[in-house]
Amino acid sequence: MTGSTTLRRVGVLLAATALLGLGPGLAAAEPTVAFRVRDPRVTSSAGLARDTAGSVYWTANVAGTPGVVYGLSAKGAVRGTLNFRAQPVDVQALVVHRDRLYVADIGDPGANRAQVSVYYFNYPRANGLTVTYNSLDFRYPDGPHDAGALLIDDSGRIFVVTKGTPGAVYAAPTTPSRTATNRLTKVGEAPGSVTDGTFLPGGDRIALLRPGAVEILDAATYSPVTTVPVPTTAVSLTLSLDGETLLAGGSGPSAPVYAVPAAGVGTATPSASPSAATASATASDPGGGTDPGTDTGTDPPTASRRGTLGALGLAALVAVLAGVVVAVARGR
Repeated sequence: MTGSTTLRRVGVLLAATALLGLGPGLAAAEPTVAFRVRDPRVTSSAGLARDTAGSVYWTANVAGTPGVVYGLSAKGAVRGTLNFRAQPVDVQALVVHRDRLYVADIGDPGANRAQVSVYYFNYPRANGLTVTYNSLDFRYPDGPHDAGALLIDDSGRIFVVTKGTPGAVYAAPTTPSRTATNRLTKVGEAPGSVTDGTFLPGGDRIALLRPGAVEILDAATYSPVTTVPVPTTAVSLTLSLDGETLLAGGSGPSAPVYAVPAAGVGTATPSASPSAATASATASDPGGGTDPGTDTGTDPPTASRRGTLGALGLAALVAVLAGVVVAVARGR
């Protein structure tokens, strides 16, 4: 066997190996624009929250307006509003857990707020009415922080993710008081500059949005699992109504909301360890009441199937390349 023949064979094998290594990237589709929020009242969208019961996405402006939350259709049109008599300082995130909508007034870029607040509404409806609300007040154990993400696990426990570099995850008491300021507890590290996040179905993983990427973390250890690229303009994150993709939304007038396919988003990891936060939480109602209704969070694993098909295609390609190597060898 000549030296040139050896080099050709090695080159083919290296090409096959490189293509195999690119498998995850090839299997993941590029983000596409799912819809735009074109309503002129939504000038600075501050988070997204899917509400499967109401078939809407909830969003709110960061600041500068009284308490208004907008219910968006699957195409981004405002179907109606939910109004409340409060003046949030800096809304950064929204979450729907069971039949309750949470609006997180947790932004503090100047790090000068002694406490931050989370408003919540039972059975939210985008019908234009002004409704009563409850609020929970929180303070950090180590001084004020700017925060961009509110997370709520399957048990109903609240977590706040700060925007520092690195960031941090703080847990609320399992049964927070509605009449006193609640002390948050630091429970883990987070990527820097997080602007939104969500627990994924099953509760064993957390998706956190930072500029240009979604970081998937193990919910028990907060260790990284994988990274999914997103446009750098995305600032909000939620699951799609059908559970097949993540949605990453921009801010500003006519902001795009991107569909971000990510393998395994719509289903729990089979060998997942239970979330430490979920195991320690005992209350399903952070406000001291009882939340009727159940959201199972079970979504079809369409993205996972796409990843599997992509991997099979790559395997077939590598097999063809291997056949070429064999043919070259026999020809010599």
